[in-house]
Amino acid sequence: MRLIYSVFAALLLSVVSATAGSSYLALSLGTSFEDHDFDVWNGPATPGRRALTASARSTDYAVAFGVGDAFHIGKRPYDLEFEVFERQNSDFTATGAAGDHPTAIRTTSILLSAWTPVAQREKWTLKAGAGIGARHSVYRMSGPGISFTTTDRAPYAMVGLRLAKQAGVRTRLFTEIRAHTRPPIHSAGGPMQGPLEHNSAGITLRIGLQIDLAK
Repeated sequence: MRLIYSVFAALLLSVVSATAGSSYLALSLGTSFEDHDFDVWNGPATPGRRALTASARSTDYAVAFGVGDAFHIGKRPYDLEFEVFERQNSDFTATGAAGDHPTAIRTTSILLSAWTPVAQREKWTLKAGAGIGARHSVYRMSGPGISFTTTDRAPYAMVGLRLAKQAGVRTRLFTEIRAHTRPPIHSAGGPMQGPLEHNSAGITLRIGLQIDLAK
């Protein structure tokens, strides 16, 4: 996963260097509301698995490099962004027939997305975007008969709307709403290797600052 991050970052920096006049840096903070489903191994004393669900809120910290008007489809311009963000779930409790399971998830993600204007007025611009990427998650879960830390890697996708206001010659303030999802992920199983399956989806709200990297 570190190699993937390095390769994507190197490619993006090459693009940014070549198009510095139209490139930008965006820093943002966000709050995510997610629904989680788990299918967890019961442990060595009991055969089978246990189904658990949870709703949780997390905090996001993100940095993105973008290129404005990176490409066009017809006459419509698109910005291209590469983003790295950290999602730290506050501790939450997954529940099911097997009881309560204190859980925490920390996720690092990379995302490649495209954004296009859908409405403009004076200093305001509304853009729609979509992106795909990958996530690396670290889980901590305990409960009746189990206690483990494990990791997984998963694809990731999102769609969103971004409202930005020109704040200065080279700066914009923006707010976003995103819907994101990831498919079910199955681990190899075995002693203390859960969760055997996890999938999640949710909504993220963000605020941030975009800085043009003009020459």
